[in-house]
Amino acid sequence: MTNYLKYSIICCFLLVLASCQTSKKEPKAIAETLPVVHIPDSLFRLDIIDNENFVRITIPEGIDFELPDSFAKTEPEKYADFNGDNKPDLMVYLGACGTGGCMYGIFLNQYDNYYKLVFMDYLKGTTFEIDENGFLSFQSYEEVAPMNPSKLYVTNFKFDPKAYAYKMDRTFIQTN
Repeated sequence: MTNYLKYSIICCFLLVLASCQTSKKEPKAIAETLPVVHIPDSLFRLDIIDNENFVRITIPEGIDFELPDSFAKTEPEKYADFNGDNKPDLMVYLGACGTGGCMYGIFLNQYDNYYKLVFMDYLKGTTFEIDENGFLSFQSYEEVAPMNPSKLYVTNFKFDPKAYAYKMDRTFIQTN
């Protein structure tokens, strides 16, 4: 064989090989084909463990937040639709009890186990009712004089949909 013929055969072989390489498609990784779900940074993950009457609260990364009582057993206090969106929301007992009551948090269900914290404060003797807008409002009671329930401070909290949070609506003294 002449050098020219050897050179031609090698060139043809390389062209065939190159054309095979350019038409070969790499398979996409499975992760590239799945939709990406972005969880907002401000959502808490709540895992409700019914058989232990316990709520495991996972604090979102990157926010400056601590539970008020790291030794308290966080418990579900009330399951209800607090903001009228037909999703089950949750009031959680957070501990940190004192003479003004105990600390509670209201978490509004966003999706799956992800909730937005919309209220955290001390409550005592709480009662609930549906307000004129279909939201669940609540009242907290505290004795004016210790151990004397004849006069109570009553604080009413209502859901503000614009702020997407519970706010104090009014405070008054109730006499029994």
